[in-house]
Amino acid sequence: MKLIRYYLPAIVWTLIILLLTLMPAADVPNTFMSRIPHFDKLVHAGIFALFVILWYACIRKYFKVKYPQDYDKHFRPVTALAIIILIAILLGILIEVTQKEWKSIHRDFEWFDWVADIIGAFFGGAVANEIFKIKPDNKK
Repeated sequence: MKLIRYYLPAIVWTLIILLLTLMPAADVPNTFMSRIPHFDKLVHAGIFALFVILWYACIRKYFKVKYPQDYDKHFRPVTALAIIILIAILLGILIEVTQKEWKSIHRDFEWFDWVADIIGAFFGGAVANEIFKIKPDNKK
């Protein structure tokens, strides 16, 4: 249970993403912003950027606490970020396929949603790089 506290923000955000992207189409709020062309693509990019930033921050914090003396020997920042971006991309396609196959939610597979997810994941990686000043992995 102690372990989960480090990951809680990222886990909650992941659940919010799943809730928002897999809710029935009729339940999706229709605001003035939804009338802006392709606004949903900006939302996709934003939620996946935050996904990458939060997961990176949580994993980094966990390693800093678990290995306070030799954090650099155990944590590989570039590898961690690359894996998180890959997971975000896979989550994006999984969500799109689920939207297509889960008929009761009346949502469709949209390639451009997935492209926006990918762009958001890489943008999140760039932002994480700036925030955390990611350095190349140490060679062992």
